[in-house]
Amino acid sequence: MATILVVDDDSQVIEQTIQLISEAGHRADFLLEAQYLIMKLEAEPVDLILLDVNMPEVDGLTLLERLRDHATLCDTPVIMITGETDEKLIALCFEKGAVDFVKKPIRPLELTSRITIALATQAHIQAIQQQRSQLQKAKTFTDTILNSIEDALCVVDSQKFEILEANTIFQQQVGKSREELIGQRFITETELAPQFQCFAPGKFKENKKKCSFRETAQTGQTVIIESLHDFSDGQPRYLKTITTPIKDENNQTYQIIFTARDITQRKLLEERLKHLAFHDALTALPNRQLFFDRLEQAIAQARRHDQMVAVLFFDLDRFKAINDTLGHGIGDLLLQEVASRLLHCVRESDTVARMGGDEFTAVLTNLKDIYSLLEITDKLLKYLEKTYHLEEHDIKVTSSIGVSLYPYDGDSLKELTSNADQALYKAKSKGRNNVQFYSNPKKIEKHKNKKKKK
Repeated sequence: MATILVVDDDSQVIEQTIQLISEAGHRADFLLEAQYLIMKLEAEPVDLILLDVNMPEVDGLTLLERLRDHATLCDTPVIMITGETDEKLIALCFEKGAVDFVKKPIRPLELTSRITIALATQAHIQAIQQQRSQLQKAKTFTDTILNSIEDALCVVDSQKFEILEANTIFQQQVGKSREELIGQRFITETELAPQFQCFAPGKFKENKKKCSFRETAQTGQTVIIESLHDFSDGQPRYLKTITTPIKDENNQTYQIIFTARDITQRKLLEERLKHLAFHDALTALPNRQLFFDRLEQAIAQARRHDQMVAVLFFDLDRFKAINDTLGHGIGDLLLQEVASRLLHCVRESDTVARMGGDEFTAVLTNLKDIYSLLEITDKLLKYLEKTYHLEEHDIKVTSSIGVSLYPYDGDSLKELTSNADQALYKAKSKGRNNVQFYSNPKKIEKHKNKKKKK
């Protein structure tokens, strides 16, 4: 049931009209003093107004203009009632915002028909406005979500790969506004368009020729790529890019969501954790686990190429006394300096590791002969016994070294490390500050020479 207001200075017209409105099943109200129309409507809004054109206090066209200028009443539909037959007046009524008109004398069927049409039209307009409002709310909701995401994100058509939507982060990364981006092709025939190369997989060979957009469009599968990128600021960064299909009711991909997330900090943390898992925290040298892995690799390579590998075990002489007298802080500085000197004495292809405490190890590969090994061990002893200047302390410390050789002292990790440890024990028992081999190096070289002659 609609509420309809009749505004006329003729009481007979009002009475007739109200009766017709009631018979049509609507609620009717009336107003004789037209100048109070706005005030009445502000207090009691209605669904439809029947407004006479010619009234003594204020004419209907003036009231119609006031209605259309009103903030809240402007959409109220108005049917003009007039006894005039002037077509220009009728046209002016429509121009001012009337939805229809009825001529006097009023014919009942015509009036009820025009009321029905006006109310139906208004209901349709209100439904459209409500849908438009809902769509605007949905767009605002979607935009808010898109722009609150910290990843660069855009939506791309799966056929032409044109950008349909892009969030703020995406706009910032490519240096273009949303309006500039909409309609641009994200990819060419084979790769990302030049303006979007910052998202192209960079330094991972397996990803260089991979086009995730085409793969997602063709397979309907989500594609995830993690790769290292060079940005315009000169700082390399890791990106995780994801292309996700949007499918229709037939399970066909018609749009693709592209997201790019900066995972540099995560990658750096992973690398740091990986480094900590295989390296000593104090000296940054490989730890026991990585040492054993490197030794296994060295043995395998030496076995393939008939080479010699040396395993060295180091122990600082009387290190405990330094810790006890000067403190663990100085002891740690000493261990760091020892690590540095060990690295200085060996080649880049060799491995120096810290097993724990003051125990160090080394794997020396590609040794030409015993004499080249002796040169390295002599160099190690001399470097390690030089004075250490640590803060205000000058410290003298020596070391004992035990050596085992592949293949003469064993052909497995267990044998070589065990025999190098025994050789170290022999060095310490012989007064420290010396190198001891598990086997006599001269006999080894003699055996090696005989093998060559054969």
